[in-house]
Amino acid sequence: MPSSLPPSSKLEQVAGNLATESALTVVGALAGGPLAPLLPILAKSLAASRQHARVAQALAEVDRTLRAHEAELERITDEQYKLINETVLAVLHTTSEAKLAYLRRAVRNAIGMRDLSPQDSIVLSRIVRDISADEAAFLVANFGYQRVQLATVSAVHEQRVLVINPESVEATVVVGLISLGLLTVAEPTYDDSGLMRFSSMVAKLLVLLNEPAA
Repeated sequence: MPSSLPPSSKLEQVAGNLATESALTVVGALAGGPLAPLLPILAKSLAASRQHARVAQALAEVDRTLRAHEAELERITDEQYKLINETVLAVLHTTSEAKLAYLRRAVRNAIGMRDLSPQDSIVLSRIVRDISADEAAFLVANFGYQRVQLATVSAVHEQRVLVINPESVEATVVVGLISLGLLTVAEPTYDDSGLMRFSSMVAKLLVLLNEPAA
């Protein structure tokens, strides 16, 4: 471990595990601030302890991933660098094990996304930070549909329209995807059925979130 690393950094105290120091070396410059506002009394809760363990494990796994692709990291673009940094920062604020799994995939997959534009990097970083595990899973499972519709019974007789009951749990996921700009209003139809479509950014997001190719 580099001698310049403080023996007890803020992130180490939160992680509560010296085994994460290798990972902290990688993200230390980024992780100095986000945890500072944490109230001491809240930090004593059992939920905080569980979060410490989750962050420690996730950072250690991200570190192993980055080290395994060190040669590729030498060639990443500024846009990839931003996306990877923002994804690692999202780990610090994530309590969902399922989302942590998506974030770990995103770090790995971002290493291969050399054609990112500056705007793609900005938008994907924002989405990765804010998307929930359920929203990500919905995209992975349903991107093959051409349209999505919130309705009890669809008036559109097409096989590739996904109909979601407005009173279902999935409907709240759809609303979340709309707020993220990942579902948008589709072109008008003859029956004014209120169809939605996946935005063009979804395909790029799925490159980040899907399991890496073997």
